[in-house]
Amino acid sequence: MESFLVYAQLLALLCVSALCIFLMFVLVRVKEILNTVESDLKEVTTRAVPVLENMEYISSRVKNITDNIDDQVMMVHESIGSVRQVVDSIVELERKVQARIEGPLLDGVAFIAALFKGVRTFVERVRA
Repeated sequence: MESFLVYAQLLALLCVSALCIFLMFVLVRVKEILNTVESDLKEVTTRAVPVLENMEYISSRVKNITDNIDDQVMMVHESIGSVRQVVDSIVELERKVQARIEGPLLDGVAFIAALFKGVRTFVERVRA
């Protein structure tokens, strides 16, 4: 029975030794994988920095462009307001001119029409 226990202990020690050797290979492989991941991350980082700098430049340019567009839209809006005021002033002037001239002009036309009608009637009576 003692020899069985010695063999069992020996077998257990061999299994633990094999497990330790296997774990060493696994840990070496994990270390290689981690080194690969580290190098990949460094490469991604070195490539990402210029892209991020370009994105920063592009975003600042887009901001400047949108600011300029906003300024131009405000100028157009103000110009439209000025044109509207000029048109309103012209319409108001037209109304004033029409109100002041329309009455006397219609009276003058009516007078001239009456004058022609009187001349025509006179000429018709003289001929008759």
